[in-house]
Amino acid sequence: MAKQHPTAADVTEEFESLAERFAGWVSQHPGLAAGIAAAVLAAAGGYGVWTSWRSSRQEGGSDALDAVRVAYLQEMGAPPGSLEVPELANPKAAQEIRERYLARFREVADAQRGTTAGTLALFEIADLLQALGRQDELAAVYAEALANAPGPELAAFVQRRIAYLHEDRGEWAEAAAAHEAAAVPANPLRYWALADAARCRAEAGQTQEALALYDRLAAEAPDLVLPDHLQAQAQELRAAAAGSAASATAPAAAPPAAEAAPIAADAAAEPAPAH
Repeated sequence: MAKQHPTAADVTEEFESLAERFAGWVSQHPGLAAGIAAAVLAAAGGYGVWTSWRSSRQEGGSDALDAVRVAYLQEMGAPPGSLEVPELANPKAAQEIRERYLARFREVADAQRGTTAGTLALFEIADLLQALGRQDELAAVYAEALANAPGPELAAFVQRRIAYLHEDRGEWAEAAAAHEAAAVPANPLRYWALADAARCRAEAGQTQEALALYDRLAAEAPDLVLPDHLQAQAQELRAAAAGSAASATAPAAAPPAAEAAPIAADAAAEPAPAH
């Protein structure tokens, strides 16, 4: 038997019945009803305070990060409004400034942990460590940034930095895995991450995985124009795969026929049988 769906009148009647029952319950339990109402209002107010605090914290963290970065650029001799860090003529002075600002960016990162400003402060720390030649400390900083990234988009950018760190070490399979981890839907540059993953898979000798990634790019982002060297790499992989497939499906060649034993030209004829 088919199920009868309620009509608009049925729904209205049901709501009226529920309202009458709720009004009766409130009249019988006024204290409890008042307590529930107060709890709901308190929860709503608490959520509003929390969202307001979170927004103000993020804005404050961004201001703090900007202030430290502007001061750092000024001490390094950058012109007003510049985003590039110039190199001082005095290497010792440059090193002293960078080491001092390591501590200042660390203060922002710790105070704004779990926010965008906190993660970007860790990026600044990584850049300073790179400039100071302390590459062995980068992995720990990126691990901290990944663990405290506030969302998948920023986590994807952390993964990209981790991937390039593996590339610098010649760890191609690990670099490919990090690039692939960055290719999430929240990342607007996810297809470029896949392209780098394919390149690293090929460098690692994982040709089938690399070709699968190039094929995925062709299917999901047909309008993406890859750099010439990546296009050439993809074509070489496809050509090699096609050659391997042709060799596997070709029929096996017949073995050469055995050569007959040579017959001497002057061999004597077989004598006729005697009668």
